[in-house]
Amino acid sequence: MKKPDYWQESLDYLCQHDEKLAIIIKNHNDCILTARENALESLLGSIVAQQISVKAAASIWARIVDVVGEITTPNVLEAGFDKLRACGLSNQKAQYFINIAEHFKVNKINGASHWQNRDYAEVVEELTSIKGVGPWTAQMFGMFYLLEPDIIPLKDVGIIRAINRLYSDGNIELEVSRIIEISNNWKPYRTVASLFLWYSIDN
Repeated sequence: MKKPDYWQESLDYLCQHDEKLAIIIKNHNDCILTARENALESLLGSIVAQQISVKAAASIWARIVDVVGEITTPNVLEAGFDKLRACGLSNQKAQYFINIAEHFKVNKINGASHWQNRDYAEVVEELTSIKGVGPWTAQMFGMFYLLEPDIIPLKDVGIIRAINRLYSDGNIELEVSRIIEISNNWKPYRTVASLFLWYSIDN
């Protein structure tokens, strides 16, 4: 498992620039950002996780692994729609699995070389051309596979909840413009900030 070379620098920077985030970082000092080793698995895992709880996603993923075995393009395509659906995926998500695996097959994507030394915006453009892969899934791929340092998924419910919990006064939800203003304070390490924001609400 590879951690980013900017990890310690990002922690120091965020602690210096945001006292509230610094408390979370110190409370979760065992947390670390590590890269997923399998690009296909990273994408499919994000599809599973969309709009369901962490616990439910883990349960569905375990069933998928039982059926598919090693997460490879041929194995996913061989399992097929019906078996994937039976693992607990919705019709849409099962089809997205097939769409992603087909993209990997057609483009002969096998290993990390396809993604290395490319501009992140170019990767996002490729990923979002696959039906079922939206901006959030592309952001998860950028954060947890490519280890891009400065991504914040501002459409993520957990991130918004965490920011409101930390920075709003009382029960009034923050305006989007205020959330963006707060998050800009974490540049160029918004990926790391996001990780700790998720930890703050998971615990």
